[in-house]
Amino acid sequence: MNEILSLVLGSMQADMARLDSVAMNLANAQTVGYKRGVAVTLPFAARVERGVQQGLGVERAEAGPSPMLASHVDQRPGTLKSTGQALDVALAGPGWIEVQTEAGPAYTRQGNFRLDPRGRVVTQQGHLVMGVGGEIQLTQGNPVIDAAGRVFDATAAAQGGSRGTPLAQLRIVQFDASAQLERLGDGLVRVHGEPVTVNEGATQVQQGFLENSNVQSMQEMVQLLQSVRHLETMQRVATSYDEMLGTSIRRLGEGS
Repeated sequence: MNEILSLVLGSMQADMARLDSVAMNLANAQTVGYKRGVAVTLPFAARVERGVQQGLGVERAEAGPSPMLASHVDQRPGTLKSTGQALDVALAGPGWIEVQTEAGPAYTRQGNFRLDPRGRVVTQQGHLVMGVGGEIQLTQGNPVIDAAGRVFDATAAAQGGSRGTPLAQLRIVQFDASAQLERLGDGLVRVHGEPVTVNEGATQVQQGFLENSNVQSMQEMVQLLQSVRHLETMQRVATSYDEMLGTSIRRLGEGS
């Protein structure tokens, strides 16, 4: 493929990827705990490295038709809304709540939990919510959860005037801002690397609250318009170049 058309095609594919990311963000603007996705173009060195890994070579890695993009998860927190439900929790600060799935550990900030038939705290999809010592099992559905994520029996606390010994503590972990997060659906992400436990006091658990999505609709609409306009410009560039090439071939044919 002609190198100019190859570059234009790669740019158009990158615009389409950005449009997909914006569409996903707008569709989840009201989803509890959703973190917006950001599609970014990789720097030249990363393009070459990825191209070599794919066996493309340096030239095709830079000018090839496949877009060299990376998708990042914006970890900035969203605002909190009150629900008054005992098993609804939100994190005020950095961190993710660990859950256990069939594929292994995953992490979420979607804190609308419930109890399964065995009395275990699970997500709405049935994934186990993990505590520091393993799964969290309760005898009733209205526990008391403090700012450190410690879970207490509400009945015992009401009768004795003291919360007593906690039944469990939510396992809250943190990733570096540059960590590569992979979306698993249902508000879950998987991290490529080792998470670390959040330092005590760095994040407060808010019982009876849920975290709103951190998507800002106006920002996404601006990104949408920019991507559409750039895509239209690349289309015109491709059309103009094709017409110029056709005209040149016809004139060369007339001269012969």
